[in-house]
Amino acid sequence: MKKLSIFVLVLGLVIGSQSVCFSKELKIGYVNVFKVFNEYAKTKEYDEKLEKNKKEAEKKLEAKKETIEKLQNKLSLLKEKERSSEEEKMKKEITEYRETERKALIDIKKERDEKMKEIIEDINKVVEDYAKKNKFDLVVNESSVLYGDKTMDITSDIMKLANKQYKSK
Repeated sequence: MKKLSIFVLVLGLVIGSQSVCFSKELKIGYVNVFKVFNEYAKTKEYDEKLEKNKKEAEKKLEAKKETIEKLQNKLSLLKEKERSSEEEKMKKEITEYRETERKALIDIKKERDEKMKEIIEDINKVVEDYAKKNKFDLVVNESSVLYGDKTMDITSDIMKLANKQYKSK
């Protein structure tokens, strides 16, 4: 009898504590951050700017490459004494070409990384503000969701809000 009353008491406590734990219904949503990132107006603008910078760098490199090719063609026509002087010029041009190419790649990568970080911060801020305003308890990235009802997908709301906020700036 004593064991039965202890069992009933423990069972009552477990059931009672579960109802307290689950008394608040959680509001959960998920966002396809990759999709928001790609459709974000700021991302598109920065992509265009980076492409323009890349083309400018390629144009400079092409000019240097042409100079090197001219020097190579000139070398074959020169006498031995003149050739060594021109070879030095060509080596210098090749070194400058490689340095310009390396610097351009590093600069473009650095700028791209900075812009990506800035865009991700913007998106995270929009998600946070949206979640607070709409009283979400949890918002996760869609890539970490194995299953989620489509009604929990707030991606389109986040995209619209992010683009609206960016255009108003």
